[in-house]
Amino acid sequence: MATLVVVDDESLVTDFLTFLLESEGHSVHAAANGRQALEIVDRVHPALVITDLMMPVMPGLELARTLRESVAFSHLPIILCSSVSDPVALHEQHLFTAILRKPYAPARLVQLVDENTDPIR
Repeated sequence: MATLVVVDDESLVTDFLTFLLESEGHSVHAAANGRQALEIVDRVHPALVITDLMMPVMPGLELARTLRESVAFSHLPIILCSSVSDPVALHEQHLFTAILRKPYAPARLVQLVDENTDPIR
């Protein structure tokens, strides 16, 4: 399957997502903030990133902007998962492949991951 990076400052969230996505056959690398995620992305070249919005050091919006500015990762699918009701301004929604509002159905996240890591797409 695919190599994924999951970014959230809540370890329970990254632990759950790692378990969920590894049970679907994916290889998952977890980060606690955007800065750690950038280091992992540069090292493993994932097929997709799943990120929270509000995190210390580097929030999800800054992570997405940085990845979009990178030649190597400008088209990397990024799924934003946030409990904020309107997490991103309209003019910044293009930074994300999908935006999920917490709590979300795990099956919906799996579906989005599958849709955006399918090599045939």
